[in-house]
Amino acid sequence: MTKPVYRCAMNSATMSTDSMFEPVAAMPLKSRLLVVDDHAIVREGLVSLLEGEPDIEVVGESDSAQAALQSLAMLPVDVVVLDLRMPGMSAVDAICALRAACADVKIVILTSFFEANEVQSVLRAGANGFLLKDALRDDILLAIRTVATGGRYIYQPVQNRLLDVLTDGVAKDELLTQREGQVLQLIGEGLSNKRIALALGITEGTVKSYLRQLFPKIGVTGRLQAGLYARGVLRGTTR
Repeated sequence: MTKPVYRCAMNSATMSTDSMFEPVAAMPLKSRLLVVDDHAIVREGLVSLLEGEPDIEVVGESDSAQAALQSLAMLPVDVVVLDLRMPGMSAVDAICALRAACADVKIVILTSFFEANEVQSVLRAGANGFLLKDALRDDILLAIRTVATGGRYIYQPVQNRLLDVLTDGVAKDELLTQREGQVLQLIGEGLSNKRIALALGITEGTVKSYLRQLFPKIGVTGRLQAGLYARGVLRGTTR
């Protein structure tokens, strides 16, 4: 079955052959929004929140990514406010499809959920902003205005939590010396202190010394936790 091809309304208008010589039209005075969420109460609340803003106009609402693509083909849209998790199309696929339909559209993710890998995935896919639904009105307005003028916006609590995840994972590994990293890797592979000593050409006492040094660096208190950390089980959860 052939998939429908969607193009944004702003780019689909027929132009005369002389139009390329006409002066460039001024940017719209208002940022035109499309609100996409599968919960009507969320859409209604956001529309009500934005009502009366002199520089923002909600031009449409959609309850799915597929419906948003259809709306984008019919309506001039500058910014799409998109729920992260909806039935059907994933957020990453939705962003890619919206971008393919209208390369100039800006996308702000608005969600109740925080998962570091999801935040990174949608930003890599092309989202211009990321907000949680507990954001204050001023944060939402700032996000919309920032992306509408070509900037990027990540809600401050999301930035803080991303930094927490990075600090609990990669940054801790960077605190280890090369030898400590080797010892940790071998613990993760299930080797005993004696076998680690043989593998690295050091004494068993030296292995124990390295363990005492690396435990506090990665935020664990014993060999079992260190082994789990080395295998990635505790990454992002130890503090």
